[in-house]
Amino acid sequence: MGLSASQARLLTITARKADCEFQSMQLSHQKIALSRDMENISTAYQEALNQTKLVYDYYGTGTSQMDLTYDLLMKPSLYNDYYPKLITDSQNRVVLDARYAAAARAAGIPAEGLNGTSSSEIRDAFIRALAGEGDNGSKVVDKNGNKLDIISETTKNIILNTTYNNGISLGASYSATSSTQNITYTELLEKIDAYTSSTDDYGLEQFGGNVTSDVWGDAAQFLTNTEERNGGYYTPDTTTWIYKGPTNGSMMNMSSGGNSYAVSLGDLLRDDEQYTYVIQADEGYCHPACDAAFLQKIIIGGEYDKSFLNWMTDQFSSILGGINQNDLALQYAYNNVYDLIYPNEDIQQAAEKYIDDNIKSEKHNDMGHYTKHNRAGRQNLDYIGTSVANCYDSCETKYVTDKADEYIGCTFSACYHHDSGSTATIAVNLNNLAKVFLTSYVEYIQGLDVSTYSYNIGKIENANLYDPKDSDIFTINGKSDINSGSDNLLARFYDALFNQICVSGWVENDEVSENKAYLQELMKNGSVYISSINNDGFYYMDNYSTDVYIAEIADTEAIAKAEAKYNSEKAKIENKENTIDMKMKNLDTEISSLTTEYDTTKSIITKAIEKSFKRYEA
Repeated sequence: MGLSASQARLLTITARKADCEFQSMQLSHQKIALSRDMENISTAYQEALNQTKLVYDYYGTGTSQMDLTYDLLMKPSLYNDYYPKLITDSQNRVVLDARYAAAARAAGIPAEGLNGTSSSEIRDAFIRALAGEGDNGSKVVDKNGNKLDIISETTKNIILNTTYNNGISLGASYSATSSTQNITYTELLEKIDAYTSSTDDYGLEQFGGNVTSDVWGDAAQFLTNTEERNGGYYTPDTTTWIYKGPTNGSMMNMSSGGNSYAVSLGDLLRDDEQYTYVIQADEGYCHPACDAAFLQKIIIGGEYDKSFLNWMTDQFSSILGGINQNDLALQYAYNNVYDLIYPNEDIQQAAEKYIDDNIKSEKHNDMGHYTKHNRAGRQNLDYIGTSVANCYDSCETKYVTDKADEYIGCTFSACYHHDSGSTATIAVNLNNLAKVFLTSYVEYIQGLDVSTYSYNIGKIENANLYDPKDSDIFTINGKSDINSGSDNLLARFYDALFNQICVSGWVENDEVSENKAYLQELMKNGSVYISSINNDGFYYMDNYSTDVYIAEIADTEAIAKAEAKYNSEKAKIENKENTIDMKMKNLDTEISSLTTEYDTTKSIITKAIEKSFKRYEA
């Protein structure tokens, strides 16, 4: 190699070596940054291990712990002993969500209160406002423009017919001796007919009519709890209705379309006629799994929704509620009907995957994708119902509807293909849901340890449901004898709430009812307090930790999520570190090779220079 060539090569080696050393330094800095990231996620994880949540443990056994929510404290029930447990701020003002605040405003109660109790006229206006009724026939609405329905029409009438107690919660002495009344099954039906509301009166507006793309979007959102939905996937010519038919077979005329009927609890229990809720989607990429998503929304709904189950529970409660054992039995019945319609966690997650993949991602035109993921939808369907028809049959909708009264749970058409001309139908018999509810109630009252009742998904002939007899006795609330107070537990609850609002004033914070984590954080950091009635008849404000029913426990769900996030982030960082280590190792190898070549080239140049000097010296 000539001297000039060697010098050129030496410069190239020097430049490449410098570049490698620079890259190695950059990678080293990246490793330091990853170390900081690892430290941050480790710190966050350690902090997450200390996360707690507040639970309500009414029985003090540790086995009946419920997440602490605003409605648990602010709705009359066994769990608050039919006295409101008030959320109050540092000035002892009652914290009302938007619903209660709307009722207070409609009744004319200013935020600063009335410096004392008010008249029975304002109290009655407050009670009517809780049911959505304002002055002169006007409506009291929530923030979404819907009629307020904190209490039902039945509860409103009960309270208005009870003398207002302006001393309850303000030190008035009281000694309540609630009497009970035993009635026969026939008398129970008579009271149900006289004092309960139909589905129309309750406001079940989606029990019939065309389903729009917005509604389908809502149904998908209900199932997946995802905020962004495009809707419109299963929208073509979709209809829902209540079908009313005799017990000896259907006379449904499909050419005239479906009809909607107002349903009463008495209608469902007497079983003279069958009432079936039907959903049909025509001429679309219809799969019964998405019909099922909408049915779940209408039948079960959320805690505050006007759903069929909430309606049915409210009607039973208006007659049987207010007695500890009855309230527990009603909750047991609610849970059992809920379990018939709403899947367990594993199956629900599979159904959510189906909706995500087919509605949100709009991959339904991919035949392979469709075939793969409609299995998840089938799991949801198989849990809540029975396939009774093939959607290629011309009369499958009629058949699914006719068969519904023979099954507990849903009946549906087995529409599992990707055909734009197909139909999908799902139906549920409402009489049978009412039978399951009543059976569960009776089962709990009679004793779960001796129960012979059964009500699983499938043929009703295989179930063992309660068979009413007029010799059966049901216990309801009779007249209560209270020397200074309401003669009704519901009236007592809302009179106590009304009095505290009038005396202490109120402040609005809607998020306390919409976000339980937010409410609990306010309590834990001391921003709000719990005010409860004492034995002397007065309300006292204190920290949540002093309430015997409220406990602070480890939030295992939040901790599990934090652990999953930590493991995921840790794995990402470790993968990045491994990649950087491999790059640095390769750079070290290259730098070592370049160093060797540098030394060799430099030696060649040195020898060439020495040889030149010797030549000239000679």
